[in-house]
Amino acid sequence: MGYSQCFVEIKKNSFRLILMCIILYVLINFREQVEHKMKEQPPIEGKPDNKMLFVNSSQCQINSMDPFSPTAMYHMTPMPSSACPMIKLMKPQSIDGMNYLYLIASAKELWKKLGVRRLSDIFCAYKRFVRFNDFVNIYFESTLFRFSKLRNFTKVDSGNITLRVWCWMDYGRLVYHDVFIFLPFPNPQKVNNSAPVKRLSVLILGIDSISHMHYQRYFSRVRDLIEGLPHTELWGYNRVGQNSYPNLIPLLSGQSVDEVEAKSGCYGASGGTNFDRCHLLWHDFQAAGYATIFGEDSRVAGTFTYVRPGFKKRPTDFYLRSVINEIHMRSTYFARGPLEIKCSGDRVYHHVLYDFIYRLLPHMQARMYDRGFFAFFWQTMGVHDYFQYGERADWEYYRIMRALKRRKILERTLVLIVSDHGLRYGPFVDTFQGMRETSLPIMVAIYPRSLRERFPLAFANLEANAHRLVTTYDLHETLKDVVDLENLSDERILNRTLRLRNNHNVSLFLPIPEERSCFSARIPLHYCQCDGYVKIPWNVRSIQRIAKLAVANINRLLAPYPQCEQLELLNVEDAYLRKQHKLNKTIIVRLVTQPGNGHFDATVLSKNETSLQGPITRTDQYRHQSFCAREAPIEIYCYCS
Repeated sequence: MGYSQCFVEIKKNSFRLILMCIILYVLINFREQVEHKMKEQPPIEGKPDNKMLFVNSSQCQINSMDPFSPTAMYHMTPMPSSACPMIKLMKPQSIDGMNYLYLIASAKELWKKLGVRRLSDIFCAYKRFVRFNDFVNIYFESTLFRFSKLRNFTKVDSGNITLRVWCWMDYGRLVYHDVFIFLPFPNPQKVNNSAPVKRLSVLILGIDSISHMHYQRYFSRVRDLIEGLPHTELWGYNRVGQNSYPNLIPLLSGQSVDEVEAKSGCYGASGGTNFDRCHLLWHDFQAAGYATIFGEDSRVAGTFTYVRPGFKKRPTDFYLRSVINEIHMRSTYFARGPLEIKCSGDRVYHHVLYDFIYRLLPHMQARMYDRGFFAFFWQTMGVHDYFQYGERADWEYYRIMRALKRRKILERTLVLIVSDHGLRYGPFVDTFQGMRETSLPIMVAIYPRSLRERFPLAFANLEANAHRLVTTYDLHETLKDVVDLENLSDERILNRTLRLRNNHNVSLFLPIPEERSCFSARIPLHYCQCDGYVKIPWNVRSIQRIAKLAVANINRLLAPYPQCEQLELLNVEDAYLRKQHKLNKTIIVRLVTQPGNGHFDATVLSKNETSLQGPITRTDQYRHQSFCAREAPIEIYCYCS
């Protein structure tokens, strides 16, 4: 009997032990799953920070945001590394007006990367080219050359020239391929550094897809350098269009895309063949005798060349387009790393833009004392596709700003660090903060201290406008004022202020009207950030109806394109009511379509659900889904059959 009781007790204890182990296992497993989800899932978004307003006027209140909010921090992962494996074989150099190609690879590097012991094993050639139009270059004959121990350079044509260089060994194995710019230094002139500024030069450093918060988040080096310089940040700078083109056209022309492309407009009147008839900002500066510069880093996504024909004639004195064309067509290859990063030679493709800027610095330095210069640079590559790329861009623009400061170019130049919009694609844009940031790009104006002292009223207005609603229309008028500095005198500013109206295009040297609204500033309500947001249920009938109407609107646009699939509503992700528009309350719906899993945002009037307020915008990368319809605005909607 004692044995039986003992056996029963052992069974009971064993059962309890097994039960406890099972419970413990379930608890540990549940905890691991919860911790995993906490790590993998983005944080729940909190309410916007209402303690501070970026803009606080009678018709516009823009709530502030935290650049380092939990939502933003979740997406601030390290940028994947990239590398261009081709050897750094040579560099271009101009000496006393003559141009040379210099061998810079050491014997050790040649052996390690190419297995070369003798320079005579490497054969090279260069071909000079010039621009014919924005898509075609004209070529001269190829010239063969070799390096040797006694001669580590070769002389090429003199003057401002562009060359494509390639080298090979082993009867044709390509080991080097790149494109070079030669811009010999201008003749040195005696200048009086202490003379007052008669002409203010302009340098626009444009960086695609950088919101004001993203600038705060990633551009710490640039911000630290600028902190010691006179500058103004425009916290109410709001985009007016979907992508680069509709935001930069007002900056450069003072007109909207509709006005430029109308039959009576400068582009429409040409039959859409080129932009040569358009009067752009650099033409104002050219007419006043300034040297002009225009450079972009992308052949495909150029401001005037993305699904458009660009210019027939060269638009500015210095123009990078032919070089970018040549690299894209001949020498580019994929980097080791992120898919969208490409190389030419040993360098990242878009670093050619930085090289262009550095080679122009002596020209800027010379011109700022006599003619003055107007320079417009625009970077798209990297920053357009990767949230984290801002950190790399920060380092590059810090170096550029440091070089400008060292050469004292900042003492006679208005520098603008500006973007067109925030990041438009990716997981961060699907968040509430990401959606808001897309419409609030960065704009910082850095100016000489002497000008602020010379024109106190104009620069007091500029600083006061830091917290007003502004757009690229205003920036256009601001830069037109710079052509003649007498426009900034206190007397003229006072007279112009008396005549000032609540127009959409007001120079930032004048007081932006306090009563300005998105309507008077020509900002479509879909992009307007003047109103607060209230999250509303996405699964109610009215929201589902709005989403279906948005999809129907897309399908009407797609109807003339049989190669594109008709879309269907998959689901609605979020919906927001814009609460401060008393007369025009709006609703934003964030939806997903199929096929293609396209993510879209649509804005309608709450009283009229069929009234779209601006285009339906896409927030995910569609890449090759629309390969069969590369034209605006169909490209972002089309899912090719």
